[in-house]
Order: sequence, then C-alpha cells, then structure tokens
Amino acid sequence: MNLIHDNWISVIRKGGKEKIAPWQISEADITDITAPRPDFKGALFQFLIGLLQTACPPEDTDEWKDWWDEPPEGGELKKRFEKFASAFEFDTDGPAFMQDSDLPDGENKAVAALLIEAPGGKTQKDNLDHFIKRDMVNAVCPHCAVMALFTLQTNAPSGGVGHRVGLRGGGPLTTLVMPDEDGKEESSLWKKLWLNILPKEEMESLSGNPKLKKEEDIFPWLAPTRTSEKKSGQDTLPTHAHPLQMYWGMPRRIRLDFSDTLSGTCDLCGESGDRLIKQFRTKNYGINYNGPWEHPLSPHNRSDPKKPPLPMHGQKGGISYRHWLGLVVNTENSKMQPAMILHHYYEDKQDEITEVRQARLWAFGYDMDNMKARCWYESLMPVYPVSEKQRDVIGKQAEKFIETAEKIAGNTRTAVKKAWFDRPGDAKGDFSFIDKSFWQNTEAAFYECIREVIEQADGMEEKTDDIKEKWAKTLFQQSMALFDQRALSGSAEEKDMKRVIESRQELRKWNRVERNKFTGKKKKSEP
Repeated sequence: MNLIHDNWISVIRKGGKEKIAPWQISEADITDITAPRPDFKGALFQFLIGLLQTACPPEDTDEWKDWWDEPPEGGELKKRFEKFASAFEFDTDGPAFMQDSDLPDGENKAVAALLIEAPGGKTQKDNLDHFIKRDMVNAVCPHCAVMALFTLQTNAPSGGVGHRVGLRGGGPLTTLVMPDEDGKEESSLWKKLWLNILPKEEMESLSGNPKLKKEEDIFPWLAPTRTSEKKSGQDTLPTHAHPLQMYWGMPRRIRLDFSDTLSGTCDLCGESGDRLIKQFRTKNYGINYNGPWEHPLSPHNRSDPKKPPLPMHGQKGGISYRHWLGLVVNTENSKMQPAMILHHYYEDKQDEITEVRQARLWAFGYDMDNMKARCWYESLMPVYPVSEKQRDVIGKQAEKFIETAEKIAGNTRTAVKKAWFDRPGDAKGDFSFIDKSFWQNTEAAFYECIREVIEQADGMEEKTDDIKEKWAKTLFQQSMALFDQRALSGSAEEKDMKRVIESRQELRKWNRVERNKFTGKKKKSEP
C-alpha cells in the first residue's frame, strides 16, 4: 500500500462518499473529509496540509493566490506528490510511513493501543477500564491503521518511561483557518486545505534547519531512529531537522505487524478486508523533540520571555469564546499568540477570502491528563475581516468582556456550591460543568457584541457603553438562570431552601459588583 498512489482517504463529493488518492483533492466537487473518528478527521487534514506544504509550497503569496483562484489539475498534484512517493510506502519490509526502520526486539502490543484513549496495561491489570473497555478494537484495516498511527504520532501523550510525546507535546491544540459556509454552497476541500499552506519563504523561516536537504531530514522514518536513551541517546533540536519535519514528527518507535493478519470486518470503520492488522511492535526512547520548535498550526504561550514558546494544549471544559483571544486575536499584553498560519492569513490572504465570505477558525485537540485522554474537543470560531489596528482595539475590548465573564462564571459556580453544601469549601468533585454551561449559554451573545464592537471601531456607530450594558445584562441574566436551574434541581426534600435563597442573594450582590466595575456605572437595580 502506498499512500500517494492508493485510494484510501474517504471524502464527501456532492454526489456522495468515495475513497480517493491524495492527488485528487483539487477536484472541485469534493467538499470535505469523512473519517470514523473526529481525531482521525483532524489528523487527515494535517496529513494533507503537510503533504501539500512539502510537495507544493508556493514560492510566494502571488503564487499561492494563483492556485487559490484556479486549483491545479490532479495530474499536476500527482506529478509533484510522486517525487516523495517512496516515503509513503506503508506495508513494506523497507522504510515504512511513520514506522521505525528496525524493531526486532520490540514489545508486542494489540492494535487497539494505537488509539490514544485505549486503556493502558496497568489499567487493564488493575481492572479499572470501566468507561473505555478493553477488547473493543481487535483488528483494523490498513486505511484505519494509517489514520490511527498518524494521529498517535501527532498527538502522542506521555506513554511511560521513554515513550516520547509529540513534537508539540502531548495532546496539542491545532487550529486551521476554514472558509465560512455562506448557507448556499459549501467550500471545496481544496480551499479548506490550501488556506493553511505557507509560502516557501515563510516556511523556511520557521523552526528547523532549512539547509538540511535530505529526505530523511523531513521524513524521519527513512533513516535509523535518532534515539534518546538517557546515556547514549540525544535530543532532537530544530538545528537537527528540516522545518517540514514539524508536519511529520515521529516520537514513537512503532512497527505494524503485517505478517500475521486476518480477514473480517474492521472494528473502526466497519469495512470488510482480508488484511486486518492485529498487533504492532514498539520500543521506548524514540525521537525526543526538544528546544524552540514552533509548529505553524498551533497557538503558543509566550508568557516567559526567557523560555521557548510553548504550544497550547486542550484543557478541561472544552474550547469556547473564552479562548478566542489566544486563538484568533492577540493583544499587546497577551501571553498567547495565535498560530503562524493565522498570522499569515491576516497579512496576505484575508482579502482573498472576504471577497465572498468570512473565515472561521477550526480548533481541535485532546484534553490530556498525562497518559489519560479525558476528552476530545473541537470548536469553530469566527475570524473577523479587520485590519491590524482594529484587531488591537477589538482585542482590548474582548479582553474586558471575557475577564468579566470569567468572574461571573466563578461567582455562579461558588453560589451553586454554597446552595448545595453546608461546607462548600470541603466539597469534593469536579464542578467545571457549571462553568461549561455558562460559557455555552453566553457564546452567541459574545460574538454578537464583538460584531457590534467592530462596527463601532469602523466609525459606523458610537455605542460602546450600550454594548457593555448589553453584555453585562446577558452575563447577569444567564448567571441567575443557571443558578436557578442547578441549585433548585433535585427533590424538595434534599434542598435547604434557606441556604439556596441566601446563596442566590449573594450571587446577585457579587454580580452587581462585577457589572459596575465593567460598565463604570453604579446602579441599584440589576440589568
């Protein structure tokens, strides 16, 4: 199986679903990728973006615009991809995609261990696999094996002693710029992918050493693994690899076993096959990416100027508008910096997109707790067509909006706990679901207010105070509604109504204080 030549990527055409080879992605009637799991879909987008960035980097922005306006024919892509086809052999005795070149003494593992959420050996030994059960995935087709392998290598979390994390750390947050759908016609897959491609001049300025020209400097599986044992191994710094290796990082030493396959149905996609994979070999101390790597598809934290920027990761509670500033807009004092691909979009691509539609940001990733995957999160956020000066104004306003929302969300959670418990400070458990509900309930209003701020920034309307009042009213009302919903849930016998009433009164008082700080106005009555 060769990942350039074979039809293995499932896509949505306007006439239905079909499997295609990568060089067919520019066909106009293909609108999206489909996959058996959301993390596989995110991985496939990154695979194709990496392939385009490697094989077809535009020389400059003008050349990028040429292919945006008129996508290349499949034959052109096939010719360019073919140059790298030898690096994309999958079931071979030689160098194989994303697999270690030689693992004769590796540990055998069931193929289910390629899935990030699969229970580990100790979990199974202690019989603690209560929610993600063992033996649910016993055999997978080669197509799903590719997706599982790439997903693991890209998101690799901590996996025990010497089992290295991904180039961006375990469970990185990925952000891709997407053309917004205008309600009439969905964008082509080509535009969704090409919008995330950097010109060669931009790519070569990123982390890595562009002077390294060998294919193994891009695709690490083409050479013996640069291992990282404590005494005899070495870290892999940006000086040791081409910048493109950021798209093809391979921290885990894995070799799929094609010598002992079976016929049947794939446990992931449900398709029948005669070469289902049951197991793989693995070994620790693979490539240990260290130093100031800065992946172009991830936002980064720059809070410590003495340390390299750190890629952002998924967090408990999901991705919502409270992350919008760090993912989409960065202010002068912001510790978070949006991904390089978004910066390039603002500088060189924004005008191309906004002629017909607004862009969105697709953010996705795992929320990891060391080796444990707690949840997969993804979200779509608006990317407003504004100038750099306007972004700074909007960012500062949004910062205040979000700061007030965070305080009122905290007030709401505290008040609910006080209504529920006689000793709320001693209450055990995870109460983040209260915050999550608050953020979900206020998200639409936030983006509506931001649109009004943009209009005001353009000089179309002078109503900053009105927008603040509107936002404060939304936060106050949603906070009280959420409190009533949560605090009064359950049977009447279980509730201490005196405690509930007192907690509600305190919440009104706390929220009134935050509203007055935000609006700069002191009112006796609530919004």
